[in-house]
Amino acid sequence: MTIRQKPAPTLQDLVEYVSEKLGSPVSVSSIQKDIYAMRYDASLGFNAPIEYSQEKRGYIYTDPDYSINKIPLSEEDLQGLEMAIGILEQFKGIPAIGLFEDSITKLAAAVKHSRSTETNSSVLILDRPKRYQGIQFMEDLVDAIRQKKVLRISYHPFNKPEARKHTVHPYFIREYQGRMYLVGKDIHPSKESKFLTFAFDRMKDVVVMNQSFTEEHVDQENYFRSAIGISMSGEQPVRIILAFNPTQAAYIRSQPIHASQLILEEKENQCLVELELVINYELISLLFSFRDQVRVLEPQNLVHTMRETSERLYSMYHSV
Repeated sequence: MTIRQKPAPTLQDLVEYVSEKLGSPVSVSSIQKDIYAMRYDASLGFNAPIEYSQEKRGYIYTDPDYSINKIPLSEEDLQGLEMAIGILEQFKGIPAIGLFEDSITKLAAAVKHSRSTETNSSVLILDRPKRYQGIQFMEDLVDAIRQKKVLRISYHPFNKPEARKHTVHPYFIREYQGRMYLVGKDIHPSKESKFLTFAFDRMKDVVVMNQSFTEEHVDQENYFRSAIGISMSGEQPVRIILAFNPTQAAYIRSQPIHASQLILEEKENQCLVELELVINYELISLLFSFRDQVRVLEPQNLVHTMRETSERLYSMYHSV
């Protein structure tokens, strides 16, 4: 059945048509709610002039020139689409996503066209890689997580001469600074098993084993809450006190280092900031990125680490 044969479809016509297109039955009330939303829901922005015509005994657009396709996209819509397309494009090599590659390409072209009609240059420039390394393992990893299957991962860390085999219970995947990571429990035959983070680009091979595991409770939303980056040492977060100079303090106030950031004191010559974080590689790297604009006051072990590293840096350049 097609509703185009009638000048104005009835409510039952709409129910049958939508049910046919979706491949499953929809109710009259669902169609009525959809019509109401198209008329009045400000978040949708359709403002569709749909009315029931007594003369035609069906639903019509009171404005014959109205079309959803003619609704202009807002700047917020375009930015949201660009970000969504950017994410989808990273996964086009995965068979499950590859089925929609043509659709993704068409959508990207449509957004680009919308941009070109508004301006000659892009307003939003996203800092993202052209393709995540190791993304070919994504499908197997996702399936293993959903089915709670044990993984056998051949993994080559940066600080090791060759790859090693790991038996892993996979839990979830995280993206950080253009790289993908798997968080899972590394099952060691002789040592204590512990949760580790495996970078996709360091994986050499992934095999989904015909063996299931019993999932432990892991708070995925808060797993990295007390850390910057993805390095989890197993240590508890500690109170960290930093002293920033006035210039850097302005940036720290507008762009906090972490959700735990608290301004303790502001003076003419410095700003004291408190953080509650695990001390890891990413935190130390971030602190060094501030160069001489920050000084660590607490805890002492972090002060010692910063001092030792600074002395090694000085030694490297002093001899040049």
